[in-house]
Amino acid sequence: MTHSIGLSYSGGLARGWGHRAPQLLSVAIMGAIALGVQPITPTPLTMLTSLALLAFVVITWLFMRQHDRRLCERCAASMPLNAAEIAARFGRRFRLAHAGGNPWVMVPYLIVLVGSNFLTGAAGRIGWALVQATMIYLIMAHTTHRRLQPWCPQCSGGGGGERDHVDEPDLPRGDRLLI
Repeated sequence: MTHSIGLSYSGGLARGWGHRAPQLLSVAIMGAIALGVQPITPTPLTMLTSLALLAFVVITWLFMRQHDRRLCERCAASMPLNAAEIAARFGRRFRLAHAGGNPWVMVPYLIVLVGSNFLTGAAGRIGWALVQATMIYLIMAHTTHRRLQPWCPQCSGGGGGERDHVDEPDLPRGDRLLI
């Protein structure tokens, strides 16, 4: 049996935090970029701010994972009536969300993401900030895919996916009833 790391998910605060986790993670990434772009001398306050931001990101990510595993009434209520039409416009995001599961894509991405931390100088910090900002689009692609997954053409069994074999229902043949 496998276990996952998680937090208690019974309270309304946890559900609301998990529901808004993609936006909160995006704000946290922008906060990390703001901290990283300016040359800051290490002081106890800056170290505490960095540790608090790291803890916030980890807790938010855990709440997002818990939210994604449950049916959220707010997400269901916000589902558009023309979801298939909207999903057709997000092909790039769907491809990116599916590429996130491919180690041949994600390992080089993670190497660039971590490697950008070692860039120095003003140009290096700007490059680092741009690389870090790509995580925001990655989070939004995942969120869009999660919401519109039934209409994702790349998902098996999705609205636009190809199905090789479709079982035909049992129908009465001749004068026999299938009861």
